[in-house]
Amino acid sequence: MFTHSPENQSWLRAKWQTLVTSVSADRAASDAVWDELIRHYSEPHRTYHNLSHVMVLLRYAEAHRHQINRPEIVEFSIWFHDVIYDTHLKDNERRSAEWARRAMIAMQIDEHHIPPVMECIIATERHEITSPRIVDLPLFLDMDLTILGAKEAVYKEYSEVIRAEYSWVPIEEYRIARGKFLQRFLERPSLFFTPTMAATLEHQARLNLESELRELAHI
Repeated sequence: MFTHSPENQSWLRAKWQTLVTSVSADRAASDAVWDELIRHYSEPHRTYHNLSHVMVLLRYAEAHRHQINRPEIVEFSIWFHDVIYDTHLKDNERRSAEWARRAMIAMQIDEHHIPPVMECIIATERHEITSPRIVDLPLFLDMDLTILGAKEAVYKEYSEVIRAEYSWVPIEEYRIARGKFLQRFLERPSLFFTPTMAATLEHQARLNLESELRELAHI
């Protein structure tokens, strides 16, 4: 479910080329950024936050394109939001935002794209609306959390690959930390910001989070 294939990479390559062409990015620099994105997202410790995750979000963006005001901001945010992902670190989102800033400068993209992309990425740290000026931020954050509302079996697999990314953490420490993370989301009035996502995913997402919490309690 959360693995990647050569066919997927061809699709991703085409999506990247379309995106960077739409903003008149420097071709050589965008090719270099592509190579670095592939290298980062293919790191062996990534069992969930990998190219498969990027592809899923890009497909969601395609499906909801009629709801997106600035597609280039959403797509760059998707590509860059997990480029730095080290479970030993506490500031992956801010490191990813800075990486994105440098990459967009290198590609000679109009600088007005940079702040909203950085803000979208940083907002994934707590999945909260940090800037009401970015009208696409609620949908971007919701797309990043669609896995929470997946079918029970898919969510179970997701919880297992997340645990694998933190395999170095002792099980008791993981149980406590993961439990706090899940509880924080369950205490929200709504897990999703957009009416469409809330209507279709909220109920199942809460069932999934509650189920994982029960399992953690019995580890």
